[in-house]
Amino acid sequence: MKHPLLPRGAELGLPILSGILLTLAFPPFHLLVPPFVALVPYLVFVAGRGPDPSGAVAVRRGTFWMGVLFYGTLLYWLFAALVFYTWLALLGYVITVVILSGILSLAGWGIHYFRVRRAMPLWLAVPIFWTAAEWARAHLGDVAFPWLGLGHSLTGFPALVGVADLSGARGLTVWLAAINGLLAEWYLEGLRPRWPRRAAALALLVALPVGYSLVRWNTLKTRPVAEVLVVQPNIPEDIGLDRDVAVDSSRTALGQLTGSGLAGAQALDLVVWPEAALATWPHLVPGWVAWARSLAADNDVSLLYGFPELQRFPDGSYDYYNAALLLDQRGSAAGVYRKRNLVPMVERVPFVPVSWTRALRRKGEEGLRLPLLGDVMGVLRYFGGYGRGEEGPVFSLAGSRFGVLICYESIFPELARGYRSAGADFLVNITNDAWFGRERPWWSRTSALYQHPAHLVMRAVENRIGVARAANTGISLFVDPRGRIYEATQLFQPAQRLATVETTDGLSFYTRVGDWPGWICAAAAGLLAAAAWWRSRRRAWQLAA
Repeated sequence: MKHPLLPRGAELGLPILSGILLTLAFPPFHLLVPPFVALVPYLVFVAGRGPDPSGAVAVRRGTFWMGVLFYGTLLYWLFAALVFYTWLALLGYVITVVILSGILSLAGWGIHYFRVRRAMPLWLAVPIFWTAAEWARAHLGDVAFPWLGLGHSLTGFPALVGVADLSGARGLTVWLAAINGLLAEWYLEGLRPRWPRRAAALALLVALPVGYSLVRWNTLKTRPVAEVLVVQPNIPEDIGLDRDVAVDSSRTALGQLTGSGLAGAQALDLVVWPEAALATWPHLVPGWVAWARSLAADNDVSLLYGFPELQRFPDGSYDYYNAALLLDQRGSAAGVYRKRNLVPMVERVPFVPVSWTRALRRKGEEGLRLPLLGDVMGVLRYFGGYGRGEEGPVFSLAGSRFGVLICYESIFPELARGYRSAGADFLVNITNDAWFGRERPWWSRTSALYQHPAHLVMRAVENRIGVARAANTGISLFVDPRGRIYEATQLFQPAQRLATVETTDGLSFYTRVGDWPGWICAAAAGLLAAAAWWRSRRRAWQLAA
């Protein structure tokens, strides 16, 4: 007898094929065709299941295992990158894949129910429920994880995603899901019946967004806003774990690379060093801080770098932040940005209030030793207890303004949109992607190194804004408001790049309105699910009567 959760029969065929095609749509493969057809095999499977309970169970199970394959291959780096630090990385990886696949299985239920019971066409059901699932995983509070939604699969072809300045990435998800749904309907009904009408509908569905995007690509007016130098010191993570060695290595590499960049620059507005450029508390290495200040002042240039910031409170507790410091042209502190979206477990234990974290630290300092509490306190003190910053400042340079995204904050579109709405001309992303992979062994060079920067293409297009990215081990790069990447570095090589960052005048529709496709689909899915539940309850009451 088979276990009720294991796939069987047809569930091992078409859903698995779709899972493979979905993986091929994203970096590092990033193929053009799969985003438009990846869901078709799965939808043919869904439409072939009956309206009875066994059919519904088969769809949920098949969708779940499609998700396991898709998310398991897309996010395998959660284990491969973090296993060097703890074998608990395997548990975190499995839990993440199971949760995301479970959310996807709910979308599968909605698509199946309304297709087979309510005759809703797939080109309508799929955009609603697939997009609602993406919206849901982006709104899970401390464990929100909007990593590479379906719309991001086209970031390798920026000329096609210009419509994102109207709809955001979620609008592209709606578009791709609708195309997949229409193709599946066409296949299910055969090519001959009503083919001219279907061909016209498909051509129109493809042509309108692509046409807008191509027009935008060729007509968008941009202007130079700042000359920026990004520096990639390439401090491997195994060295970074030794604080003394990391500080010395970072200072040497940053000094040499920045010096060579400054020597070749005629005019320069900003130098950007990556996240954790200073790998320990500033008060432990005052010489390093003074050196950074003098470098900015002596070269008459603003300098932004990442560091851990420590704040102590009168009651003896303290907080620490993953922060970025801006030094002005005089070498004075011009402002600090504290990271707001923290990596679950690595930077903050989800759903643990700040007051608890501070209390545990204080008790730990006082020598409290209770069973298990010492282990919990250690985790909160060193890994899972970062403070959460408040709304980030928009920093000012001579004639321009910019906002800072630290590490994976680039995957949260609302942060970039907030900066643009507040007057930012461009964005700066500082990151330590050494977490995502090492040069050796070969299997530790994970796909996250390519997936992570892909989000910045979408942030640039959505808000018609330029982006500069400084990554410790790479990839450092620039993105223009059209979504074109330029001056990209190689992985695991010390490097610096000097380039002009561009911007546009005025705010895009998406910047003004926000994720309207996501909210509409989430509301529609919720209302449809509520209506389905009400029908089932009313039928049960009628039978009972």
